[in-house]
Amino acid sequence: MKIKVLPDIVVNQISAGEVVERPSSVVRELVENALDAGAADIAVILEQGGHSLIRIVDNGCGMERDDALLALERHATSKISAADDLLNIHTLGFRGEALPSIAAVAKLRIRTRIAEHELGTEVVVHGGAIKAVQPVACTLGTEIEVRSLFFNTPARRKFLKSPRNEELRVRQWLTGTALAHPQVRLRLTLDGREVLNLPRRATSAERAEGLFRGAMVPFEESDAYGTAACGVAAHPSQASADAGSFLILVNGRVVSDRLILKAVKEGFSSTLKDREFPIGYISLSVTPAKVDVNVHPQKSEVRFADPQSIFLFVRGALLRATAELRAPLSYAQVARYPAATPPETAAYVQAPGVQAAFDYRPAASAPALSLQIAEGGGGAAEFEATPKPSFRFSDLRYIGQALQCYLFCEYDGSLYVVDMHAAHERYNYNLIRNSSRAQSVSSQQLLMPMSVDVGQAGIDRFRENREIFVAYGFMIEESSETALLIRAIPALLVGHDAAGVVRESVALEEGDVAGGALSEYVDRVAARIACHASVRSGKNLCAEEAYALFAALDRTEFSAACPHGRPIIVRFGESDIERWFGRDR
Repeated sequence: MKIKVLPDIVVNQISAGEVVERPSSVVRELVENALDAGAADIAVILEQGGHSLIRIVDNGCGMERDDALLALERHATSKISAADDLLNIHTLGFRGEALPSIAAVAKLRIRTRIAEHELGTEVVVHGGAIKAVQPVACTLGTEIEVRSLFFNTPARRKFLKSPRNEELRVRQWLTGTALAHPQVRLRLTLDGREVLNLPRRATSAERAEGLFRGAMVPFEESDAYGTAACGVAAHPSQASADAGSFLILVNGRVVSDRLILKAVKEGFSSTLKDREFPIGYISLSVTPAKVDVNVHPQKSEVRFADPQSIFLFVRGALLRATAELRAPLSYAQVARYPAATPPETAAYVQAPGVQAAFDYRPAASAPALSLQIAEGGGGAAEFEATPKPSFRFSDLRYIGQALQCYLFCEYDGSLYVVDMHAAHERYNYNLIRNSSRAQSVSSQQLLMPMSVDVGQAGIDRFRENREIFVAYGFMIEESSETALLIRAIPALLVGHDAAGVVRESVALEEGDVAGGALSEYVDRVAARIACHASVRSGKNLCAEEAYALFAALDRTEFSAACPHGRPIIVRFGESDIERWFGRDR
């Protein structure tokens, strides 16, 4: 078989298979071109999910006749001129492959005009062949119409996803793009019905206010190396099973990046399990020389020069953001979003503070809870985030305990319900993690060592992570090929199921993504210790103990959710209660 050079039309169809995978790929390429053209208003119109029609209309700078024709040539672009430019890319589109690739597999029409000309140019291309080039009356900017995508490559058309699937992809991508470019108005029309109309906003934060619902906390970070991030994060109880529920933007483009998503999840500490993903977004700005946006044909993935530093930067930003999640969820938010189940991942934050510990003492009438606080010294460190001025647990007026687990309180015309186990669990978790890092965990020697059968796999896991158990105050040794002997336990676990904590901890599996596996494992162990050490349903708290718990929550971070992501406190407004009893009618 002889080697031969393929005709241009075949080359363009092959290229289209890489650049134009589906209708949403076309939308992405054309909208990015519109943004690079300085458009302040972009409309996206789809029919049948883009299968039959994709129309992008923008008010950008437009093109002259010769440029409109040249844009249909492969590797023709105004974005770069030399190989070195690939290391310093500031635009969204740059390859010069989008238009010729689309034109090769669709019926394409371009209408475009620049400000200096009264008439614009219309170019019609079918399957890569130019059918017409003529002057036309049109508005300033560019309108590109793509009909019958893959009409000449039926094998490709046969494997297109459903129109509904494409509509969802386009809507999600446009939402992310709107966050990255808040100064641009974006509209989406599906089969004649406008479903998205995002007016211009001054900042991404203002844009986010109109896109996200629920309990959100904003964040903004930067370092000395030119890396910056901003975004919002939702309460973990609003977690989704869809990884796309947290949008990732890098230098203004929406990307899919496992490393960043992993760092974001770790930033939620132990509150998200393996198949749960947070709601929100992060817009990451990185020096162009430190990120390669040319690693994917559709520019949907990037490669970082120093991925570990990016991982730590993002994780730190989210850790500090979630530490500020203090405000109660409203009844409406809890009714809409189900609580998260116990997680499989976690992470850690450390900052100076005070040493504190809960100590259980049996009383004649009922189990009691007392709070001991020691100032300063080299003791355990709590994260002291500044509480939101609009809410403090200490401002609550304690009414009483119901159903042996819930603390009812009143403040500022609203009823508040606190899950005492979840609240104490969050406090203990923070205390345990910070104490372990400060190497100040208190241990209790056992008079009678406890034997725990963990199996061979458990023994192997214990050997791999022996130092973690030591850091948390355990003294454990192997007594056989399948059993461990516990000689000392953390003081917080005295009177609790310490053997169960060990059994559960050695059964945990470590994460498989570099940079966070050890941190995940450490925090998952801490979450189990905290759970077993916390006050349980059925214990009656007096008012002094309830107020001591509230004061402790004001001093600790992430006090809106327990280590498993469940809400700690829920607010019922007066209007909510009046509606129950029909008083709003």
